[in-house]
Amino acid sequence: MFRDGGEDGEEFGRRGGGGGGAAVVEDGEVVWEQREEDVEAEKERMKKVTSPGFSFSAAGLLFPYHLGVAQLLIEKGYIKETTPLAGSSAGAIVCAVIASGSSMKEALEATKILAEDCRSKGTAFRLGAVLRDILLKFLPDDVHIRSNGRVRVAVTQILWRPRGLLVDNFESKEDLINAVFTSSFIPGYLAPRPATLFRKRLCIDGGLTLFMPPTSASKTVCVCAFPTEGWGFEGIGISPDLNPENRATTRQLFQWALEPAEDNVLDQLFELGYMDAAVWAEQNPVEDIVEEESNQDSP
Repeated sequence: MFRDGGEDGEEFGRRGGGGGGAAVVEDGEVVWEQREEDVEAEKERMKKVTSPGFSFSAAGLLFPYHLGVAQLLIEKGYIKETTPLAGSSAGAIVCAVIASGSSMKEALEATKILAEDCRSKGTAFRLGAVLRDILLKFLPDDVHIRSNGRVRVAVTQILWRPRGLLVDNFESKEDLINAVFTSSFIPGYLAPRPATLFRKRLCIDGGLTLFMPPTSASKTVCVCAFPTEGWGFEGIGISPDLNPENRATTRQLFQWALEPAEDNVLDQLFELGYMDAAVWAEQNPVEDIVEEESNQDSP
C-alpha cells in the first residue's frame, strides 16, 4: 500500500542545459533523474510536508477516475496543501489540478468539454492540441507557483536510452503545461509525430518508465486507474481492485482510456474513483496515517 520515498535523483538541465552534481537513481530497469533546481525547489517549499504523498498513475482518458479519488482524499483530509504529489500522463494532470486549488467537479466538466470535442471531431493526432487548449483555459495563471516543489511530473527521455525524468520546478504556467503535455505524449496519438521536444530533449509519455512515480514524502500511496491483479504491480493503495463487484471490465477501461466516453460514463468513472478511495480510507483512518514531517535536508 505504501511505497518508501526519497529525495535522491540526478537533475536534468534547465531548458536542456546540463544538470550536475546529482546521482542517477536506478530502480530495476528504470533510471530516473531530476534537475538540481527541482531538488532545491522541493527543499525550499516542502520544509514541512504531510505524509503520505500520493502518486497517480498514467490513465489515458480515464482522468475522471483520478478526479474522483482526489475528491475523496481532499474531503477527508488526506491531501493538504503540504502533501507531495506525483503523476504520469493523466496522473500528472490531476496533480496540477489539485495543486491549483481548483474544484474536482469543475475539472470533470472541463474533461467533458474535451471529450465532446474529440467525439465530434476525432481523437487521434489532435488530442494534444485540444488538451493544451483546455489546460490553458482551466488552470489559474499561478499554477506553476503552487506546483513548484510539490508536484513531480514524470516524462520519458528517449535518447539514448529510455530514462524517466522527474520535473517539479516550473518557470511559468506554460512551462508546467508543457511538462504535463509531454508526460501525456503517447507517440503518434496525441499528435502526428513520434515524440515531442521538452527542454531540448526528445521525450514521450512518462508512464512508459515511471507509471506511478515516487513523491518526495517518506511514504507514498499509489493510485492506479486500472485493475492491478495479474499485472505484477506491488504496493498499490487505491485501484478498482478495492471494489471488484462494482467496476467496469478491464476491456471497457482500456477502451475508455483511448477513446472519449460519453458524459454519463465520465460521471461513472468519477464516482468509481470516489468509492474506491472511500474503501481505502475506511481501511486507513486519516488519524492513523497522516502526519506532519520535517524535510531533513532543508536548511
